[in-house]
Amino acid sequence: MSRSRFLSLLVPAVIGLFLFAAVRGGDFVYDDRSLISLNPTMQEWSVIGQSMVTPYWELVDESRFGSGFYRPFGAAALGTLWQLGDGSPAAFHWFSILLHCACAAAVTSLAMALGWRRGGAIAAGVLFAVHGSHSESVAWISAIPELLATLFCLLALRSLALRQSLRCGLFLLAAMLSKEVALGVWLLAMAITLLRPKAESSPTPALADAPSGTSVGGSRWLTFASLSVAALTVYFLRFNAFDSAAAGFDRINTFHALDQSQQVSLSFSLIGRYLAYLVWPWPHMPFRPLTLGDAADSTRLWVAIGGAVLSLTAFGLWLRHRRNRTVLFGLGLLFAGLIPVLNTQALGQYPFEERFLYLPSAGFALVVVALLNRLPKQSWMWAGLLMIAIPNAYSAHSGAQHWQSEEELFSWAREMEPNAMTGHIEYGRLMLERAQNETDPLTRSRLADYALEAYQESLAVDPNLYFVTAVEREKGNLGLGDALYLDGDFAGAGTVYRRVVDHYKFSPIGYLGLANCRAQIAMGHGETGHFELADAVMAEALEFFDAALEQDPNLDAAMIGKTTALFQMGRFDEALQLATGLFSLDPTRLEAAQLLFSLQVETGRIDLAIRTLDYFLEVAPDHPQRDMVQQTVDEMRRMQESAPPSPPR
Repeated sequence: MSRSRFLSLLVPAVIGLFLFAAVRGGDFVYDDRSLISLNPTMQEWSVIGQSMVTPYWELVDESRFGSGFYRPFGAAALGTLWQLGDGSPAAFHWFSILLHCACAAAVTSLAMALGWRRGGAIAAGVLFAVHGSHSESVAWISAIPELLATLFCLLALRSLALRQSLRCGLFLLAAMLSKEVALGVWLLAMAITLLRPKAESSPTPALADAPSGTSVGGSRWLTFASLSVAALTVYFLRFNAFDSAAAGFDRINTFHALDQSQQVSLSFSLIGRYLAYLVWPWPHMPFRPLTLGDAADSTRLWVAIGGAVLSLTAFGLWLRHRRNRTVLFGLGLLFAGLIPVLNTQALGQYPFEERFLYLPSAGFALVVVALLNRLPKQSWMWAGLLMIAIPNAYSAHSGAQHWQSEEELFSWAREMEPNAMTGHIEYGRLMLERAQNETDPLTRSRLADYALEAYQESLAVDPNLYFVTAVEREKGNLGLGDALYLDGDFAGAGTVYRRVVDHYKFSPIGYLGLANCRAQIAMGHGETGHFELADAVMAEALEFFDAALEQDPNLDAAMIGKTTALFQMGRFDEALQLATGLFSLDPTRLEAAQLLFSLQVETGRIDLAIRTLDYFLEVAPDHPQRDMVQQTVDEMRRMQESAPPSPPR
């Protein structure tokens, strides 16, 4: 690579680095937790092989079988980063930033492969690097598969432009194994291969830097074969992972209850909204709920008409001017990246997501700079670029700041879109987690009140006006119950949990909450001397613990609760057996160690109780409560040494 070419690629990469460097200190937020930081599967090297035979979200939870996503390269990247970065979010953020820099350089490289002069190619890379729609994609760790797929797609199109047929197929194979968004680019590459003219006219003189008549794909049939092999490979890998001839493409994860005409309207309205956001990427918000009702349908229809007209016009221009390489690749990439949004049954709860624009924005940058190059003077082109790039850079930088921590993200989300349940639910969850770890009663109560307010606001969202899922409604109710429970209102919390289990039937967490409430009420009866009533209510709690375990045998909290209930009822042998099993499964869990220790002390097994805590200290040397446990062990040994010897038997 020549020095001038290297510098051309370096300019947009460095600008992207400086723009997003601030996100390097961000934490794991939102899906990052379930996908990475709380997911043991993603924290083992074995995830690399496991991801090849397992759907993406089933790597998190086998119950998420409804998702049709298959992203082995994306999962392998996340698993590798966990190992190399020792679980630090900084490693993931740096990787995201560097991937974005590589994508910006790849846009410049693609432009040069299309025959652009270096100045125009650098301008396209810079516009991509600073585009305002990239905040979520670069700042959010879970969007790494999006960046990875985009990089491979850009390298594939560059290879196609340079007649490197085999490389094109390999890069697209990698892209499709990173994220499904690459399927649209595969269709574009196949269309370019099959429909391109034998010889193309040269680009606009202002862009030209390569001889005219250069073919795009070398041997048409070699390129066709390479792309076909890539597609077949992806199909058979997906067929193996999903164990279905449909290869997971028939999975539905968006149950929006719209009829066919409404789904078509939604598809094209999304294209219209995405195109508008590319032009003006503001305001940012992480959750945009789908509005329902006649008024929403009417608005969506007019936006859909606009989106359909723009799509058809672009397709007509693409066919008519396909001899122009910039139109062929740039305009094609802009719309190919939007093809996945046409499948409204696999968009998730929020159909409009800013990260879905990451790949299309590369085509947008090429098209915009190509139009700027038509200005009479080169200086006008740079002036126009600055006028577009500066507000985009501000938009990208300001939007990324909200992804630094969960409190910042969800507080902002609640403010920007109060009719989205997710922001309220996740903020409530965060407040509950903090309350549970808080030792000061006043602070604990205040945090529980914040959580209670957030969950109440989530349930105030009108499902007749905004699309909400049954999962979100269940989470909102469960969170409301948890907040009431933590605040000491066990009767109120029990009423909420009862409503959940009666409505959803399958809700192990609901049964667990109901069991915990009954157990707390039973202990209250015991403290006031009503022992028979305490035993009766504790027996009810035991039934609910069993119901939770019947629905989810791996629910450790329910097993802990059941063991504690048996302990309270004086059924020591049963409790001891369960506690021993819990401690054997995870001897680093303090709750299990303390429960087993208490039962062993209660049954007179003092030596065994001390050995239990000794073993916990051995296997969990860095536990934050290690000193407290050590004090307990030391005190038990002193008591044992000072006790008078027992008489001989």
